[in-house]
Amino acid sequence: MNPWSDGLEWRRFSFFIFANPRISRMADRFFSRLLVASFAALCLFANLGVHGIVAQETAADSEESTPLPPDPAVEQLILKASGGPEALGRSLNSLARVRAWSAINELLQPLASNAPAADRAARIASEISTDQRIRISSAEDVSAEAKKALDGFFDARATTLRDPSRLQAAIKQLTSTNDDEKLGAYRTLFRGGEYASAALIGDIVRTGDLNQRREDLRVLLKIDRSAGIAGLRRVALYGNESARSKAIDALAMLGLDEVQVDLLMRRLEARSDAASRLPALKIMRLSLQDAMDEAVASQHDFGDVSVWAINPKRDGVVPTQAATWVVAFRNAADAASRLSRVGDNDPASMVQQLTAQLAYRVANDPDWGDAKNRDEFIKTFFGDASSEDVLAAWALPVLENSVASENDPAAIGVLRLIDGELGRGLSASLLRQGADASVLVETVDHPNATVRYEAAATIARLMAADPQLTFAGSSRVRDRWQQMATLGSKGVAIILENRPEIISAWQRIMAGAGFEPRIANSVAALERRLSRGDDVRLIVSKEQPRDASAIEMIDVVRRMRVGRDVPLLIYSPAPMTETPEQIEEEIDQRTESQKEFDANLPDQFGVRGGIDSLDIAIERGLIHGAVDRDWTKRRGLDLQLIGQTRWGDESLRAGLIRSMPRPRSAAGLYEILLDSRRRAHLPTLSPSDRMRYRMIALDAIAMTTEE
Repeated sequence: MNPWSDGLEWRRFSFFIFANPRISRMADRFFSRLLVASFAALCLFANLGVHGIVAQETAADSEESTPLPPDPAVEQLILKASGGPEALGRSLNSLARVRAWSAINELLQPLASNAPAADRAARIASEISTDQRIRISSAEDVSAEAKKALDGFFDARATTLRDPSRLQAAIKQLTSTNDDEKLGAYRTLFRGGEYASAALIGDIVRTGDLNQRREDLRVLLKIDRSAGIAGLRRVALYGNESARSKAIDALAMLGLDEVQVDLLMRRLEARSDAASRLPALKIMRLSLQDAMDEAVASQHDFGDVSVWAINPKRDGVVPTQAATWVVAFRNAADAASRLSRVGDNDPASMVQQLTAQLAYRVANDPDWGDAKNRDEFIKTFFGDASSEDVLAAWALPVLENSVASENDPAAIGVLRLIDGELGRGLSASLLRQGADASVLVETVDHPNATVRYEAAATIARLMAADPQLTFAGSSRVRDRWQQMATLGSKGVAIILENRPEIISAWQRIMAGAGFEPRIANSVAALERRLSRGDDVRLIVSKEQPRDASAIEMIDVVRRMRVGRDVPLLIYSPAPMTETPEQIEEEIDQRTESQKEFDANLPDQFGVRGGIDSLDIAIERGLIHGAVDRDWTKRRGLDLQLIGQTRWGDESLRAGLIRSMPRPRSAAGLYEILLDSRRRAHLPTLSPSDRMRYRMIALDAIAMTTEE
């Protein structure tokens, strides 16, 4: 068919329709009605859609307003909770797993005011795991009353597990022939923890049944080996005669190297031959020296550990808490007690023993040293000897040993022993040492502020017997009194700086840190101010002082005895706030540096930068080992890092040296102050201490200046 003929026919048909007026009017009416019907249908569908959406939203709102039905599992757990203490504990444990806090509140809140009996509370707690208890205690939706009730359950369980009668009954079942009874005894003792260990140690040193002692010892080592051995060693040292003998027998049954010193102590107590005692005494003296070195080097860490203390009857031990560094001093005192028990009266060994004993007493109680403490100490170690004889013979040697070994607690202890009724003869023997100053006079320049002030106070007590007593170094003592009389209420921080705006910023920082700032414009001024002997807690200095370098300033401070333990902070300019342009430039520089570094990475042949990068100089360096240029281009020398390494001398016990940008607040000093504090074994001076030392100095000045 010809397409042109089809188009011709259509044109003829359309001309026929639209040329006829009647047919044209009919077509108009048809199309207009069709258009109206289409518009009406469109409106109808639109209304139906809107009503459908509104109906869906209304249904959704009604669903949200309708409360959800309760969880059947939670309801079932609440119902099971009424089946007894164990059932309640299991329900609480399960409810904590699904975080049903409202149900936990419903079960625990009534028990806060109406607590169950101790045995029932312990049974409830036995079914709640530790992780679920922590989850309940840390949940914000659990009320305070519910948490209080939960804590009561676990307190009752702890009391039940530590019940002495319960533990003793379990110990007696260790030798039972019934396996079920022995298994129950093991469970009871292992749940008792350190209290079970204490009960086992008490039974070991009291029972006469050898089989019972062996079983006790075996279970004790299984519960906590180190704690069990430490408890037996403590009874062997400080227990009564019967308990000591059985504790040493138990230690001998172990045959361990760590208890050989205790076995040596037993042998030396039974021997009087000096030739056979000397080798064993040397071992015990070496043990004391090692313990003292460890104590002096220990850091003043925060937190306590569980240790043993002898009970009042001296036939067992009880658990107690002590700081780790105090335990180190206690170990040294224990080593000294072993030497004292075997009668080691060698003068050098006696000095070490007294040093260790005094150090532990002051470390354990910084306020130790009143009249009662002094009388008890002298009676314990010297019997009925008079205090003046004891002080005349031992005070200066012990003080000299304490200062030489940097044992600050021992130095405080021996200085506080020098008190009471002091005659002129004792004063002269302690203050005079020919043409040289005695060690007591030299101690007024001790690096620790508390030690030097206590030495000055001791000299003031000695001079009360004769205010006109003359001795070498008396001018140094008077200078110390003058400085003590002006002692402020805060520790001092010396700032080596001469720029007013930086000084103002440091004064604000030091005030926030609780220090009294003192300004020094030069190293010479710093030396003069430090030589006064104030309670200096910190020295800060810029990198380039006006009259010396920072290294020379450090040497000046460390050569002064009063500056040995003062922490030093060498600060650089504070970092400036960078602009966006500077940040962008730094990013570009880092990108270029990264590209250079990546370009020099080894390839698959191990050649940096690829095989094509090799040249004559590099080949010569690889062959002969003489690298004449830095072809790796990693980074240049970090002078700041080198300075920190040079100044970071960790050999100084408390005199830390740090280098850092100048901080913007006192928080920037936290690290150096904390490190310095952890290396000191004496507390800082309190306001009451400062007032007491001021009054002592004023009285001493007035006493020595009277006609």
